[in-house]
Amino acid sequence: MTPVRRCLHKVDHLSAVSDSTVASRVDAALDELEQAYRRPSERIVALEAVLQEVCRDYRTGGTPLGRFVQVSVERRQERLARRA
Repeated sequence: MTPVRRCLHKVDHLSAVSDSTVASRVDAALDELEQAYRRPSERIVALEAVLQEVCRDYRTGGTPLGRFVQVSVERRQERLARRA
């Protein structure tokens, strides 16, 4: 399973969880995704793939979880773009 697929699998699983650890678990999944790639440009592309899939997914797209993932990914991409 690719790092992007692994991250999406975790986010999909978290869409069914309703406890206070969801935000930290999403951050951990995104951290793991970023660690799988060496260059900032590769990380940005991987984060974009996750973002696009989450936005398209009917289960998470318009939900609070989907919006949280979107904001988290966009912030990470901005941070990486400044470094690249």
